[in-house]
This record gives sequence, C-alpha cells and structure tokens, in this order.
Amino acid sequence: MGHTATEKIIAKHGGKSEVFPGDVVVCDVDLVFAHSLYLARDHFEKIGGVKKVWDGDKTAFCIGHHICLPCDTRDANAVKYDREFAHKYGVKYLYDMGTGNGHILMLENGHVFPGGLFPGGDSHSTIYGALGGFGTSLSYELADVLLSGKAWFKVPKTMRVNLEGKTSRGVCCRDIGSYLVKTVGADGALWRTLEFAGAYTHSLSVYQRMILSLLAVEMGAVTGFIEPDEITLEFVKTRALFPFEVVLNDPDCEFEKEWNVDVGKIEPQIQCPPRPSNSVNIAEVGDVHIEQCYIGGCTGSSVEDFQMAAEILRGRKLHPGMRLIIVPGTNNIMKQMQDEGLIGLFGEMGAIISPPYCGPCQMICYGHLADGENMMGTHPRNQPGRGGSQSDIYLGSPYSVAAAALTGKITDPRIFL
Repeated sequence: MGHTATEKIIAKHGGKSEVFPGDVVVCDVDLVFAHSLYLARDHFEKIGGVKKVWDGDKTAFCIGHHICLPCDTRDANAVKYDREFAHKYGVKYLYDMGTGNGHILMLENGHVFPGGLFPGGDSHSTIYGALGGFGTSLSYELADVLLSGKAWFKVPKTMRVNLEGKTSRGVCCRDIGSYLVKTVGADGALWRTLEFAGAYTHSLSVYQRMILSLLAVEMGAVTGFIEPDEITLEFVKTRALFPFEVVLNDPDCEFEKEWNVDVGKIEPQIQCPPRPSNSVNIAEVGDVHIEQCYIGGCTGSSVEDFQMAAEILRGRKLHPGMRLIIVPGTNNIMKQMQDEGLIGLFGEMGAIISPPYCGPCQMICYGHLADGENMMGTHPRNQPGRGGSQSDIYLGSPYSVAAAALTGKITDPRIFL
C-alpha cells in the first residue's frame, strides 16, 4: 500500500523512510509563523538561554495580522514588544502595520511552497496546504519550536473531497466551502488531513484554493491539502524563498473516507449563527436584517473576491444606513484593487475602506456591533461574541454580502446578476 502526501511530507521532515497514521514523529520545520507572541514570549525567555531563534530566515512575525493600527495602550504595547522581540532574537521577516493578513502574506511572499512543513501560531494555518505543503496550527508549543526548529506530530489519516463540475452563476468557492463545512461537519475530519481534489478544485486560482484549505480547520482537520499542479507551480516559481520538491499521493494510497460533490448543484450558502457548520441554502434563511457588511478576512479578501462584489455593486447604491467595510487582504492586493479601479468604485459608494489586515473578523480594531444589530461577512467564523455581546453574524460569499449591502437584508445575489 502506498502513502498519502501528508505521510510522505512528515516522513521526509522526520528523517524516516516511511510513516503510518498514528505514528508520532519529530520533524524539522520549514517555517514558523506567528501573528503575536502572547502564547510564547515569557516561555521563550525562561527556557531559551539563547540569543536568537533557531533560524531567522525561517521565522516570520505578522504583527499587522489582527491589528491595522492599535486602538489602545494594551495593543500598542503588545505590538511594540513583538517588534523588540523580533529584532532582539534575529527574526528576519517582520510584517508590521498595513502589510496585511499574515496567512496570505506567507503565500504571496514565498515562505510557503510545495512539499514543505509549516506550523503557525494560529488555527487557520491549515491554509498553507493550498500550495501542497503541510500547514498546521501551534499553540503554547510555539516557543519550543522557535527555539529548536522542530515540532512533533501524530501522523493523521487522510480524507478526500472530490469536487467536480462547474458552479452556476452567482455561486463561488466560498459557497462551496460553506457547503462542505455543513456536509463534513464541525468535527467530521477531526485530526485528519482533509484533501481537496477533482476538476473544480484544480480549476481554481491559488487565492480561491486558500479558502478551501483554510476552512479545513472548521471541519476539525489538521491541514487542508491540495496536490500541486501547473497553477501551483506558476504561483510559486518566482516566489519561493527556498528550493522545494513537489510531494504527491502515491497512486495506490488509501483514503479513510471520500466525498464526491457536484458543485453545479450547490446554491448560494449562508452560514447562520451560532457556528460555521450551520450553513443553509440562501432561500432557507428568511427575512434577516443586516446593518453592517464586511468583505475581507482570510476567506474573502483577494482581488477576485472584490471583483465578484463589484459585479453586484457597480451602478447601484448602498441601502440607507448600511455600513460596508472593505478590507484588502494584503498591501499587494490593495495595489491591484487601485489599478483596477475597485478602490474608487467602493469609495464612491460610501464604503469604509480599511488598511490591509484581518478586518472586523474579531473586532480588535473597529467594527463592533450595537445590541440587536447583525453583520454579514466573508470571513470564516461567526461564533457568539465575535461581533458584540448581543449581535449576530452571518457568513456568505462576496456576491451574497454585496447583495445584502444593497438591500439591508440577506438577499439572493442572483437577482442582481
């Protein structure tokens, strides 16, 4: 029996000829990503006894991930500490305010590549599987990995989702991801590699593939893997900071479970409170008022996402009193939006245009909701408390969020196309 790509990547980085699900393997890592050091700084300095991290070239801090600009002294002091830590301990790559969402920066700037192993200090580090690597999350062990360049893993079994067909008008990859979270379930892929395959998956751009890999963690997966293809290699060939080797599944490997999905049958999806797995067809939602719309976040801040929103919004007016927040994923994405006239389009409509970062996904900088208000966004999570103590969050595609911005309520975007 052959091996899955995940098993082969872990074996290679652990110096093993082969590994099997359930094995525990200590591996050398290719990158350590962190957006803040609150989980690691004290532990690092207490146990370190060293003057630098294990390898500054393979360490990246994205302190502008959650914070576009600090809104209080606590956050200002936190990012000041992170800057000082990076300089003191030899972290080469420090992405400060205004650079953008750290996960997207890792892919755009060549820190992630096929066949690599990339633990990150954030649950959505599964996104790195979009380029055919093994991306997974760290928590309190972040300090140990910064010191040693090693992490241990229990080798996961692999499940695969085969996506075939072509989406109908007004349906996009964000809808497919929402449908999968419902279909697989919040823990349906618990501690598994969740692989996305099929003709539809491999027709997507890298930025749209990121959506699937990132949402893998919302199904309990340890990583969201997509086998590299020509689109992958075209993306990484001028970006990768280190040499890499593509790792593919063996032809005779076995998957624990497979789902076959015809994307052409999927309707626009809305993820309703209180959790991302509570996804329904948009026609089932009913009459839900929306006061604030947000296009951005890890799963909705690429140029392609804003192009979709523009298809709905162009030539129309926002609903009276609507707050539309536009948050580009990275500074590079913002520049592309400027070149295409998207910043001007949204600005003329009265949208609030933010510097690149995560946006009001967690309301750290701005965007809090008043009691009784609802927000609709393209970001990945809507658990209670993320928007306010007495408010609800609905999640959808750029098409659906843009439609809600025009009507002031959840609306099928296809009526505007």
